[in-house]
Amino acid sequence: MAKPTSFAEKAAKLARKTELLVMCPDTNKETRILNVKMIHSYKTDKGNIKFVTKNEKVYESTLKPYKP
Repeated sequence: MAKPTSFAEKAAKLARKTELLVMCPDTNKETRILNVKMIHSYKTDKGNIKFVTKNEKVYESTLKPYKP
């Protein structure tokens, strides 16, 4: 029976697969694009707090959103 893949191996494989080098418009240097999970909170009319999660791509050097 094959050994199951660990979480660290899966994360490393995903990082190698999705590594993208681009020029950052703010610093004019070559930087990687990172995949991050952004969590935004907002208050409803009733006073409850709700959370919205989104996966976004950002520049590694400035952490500003990546727009292709």
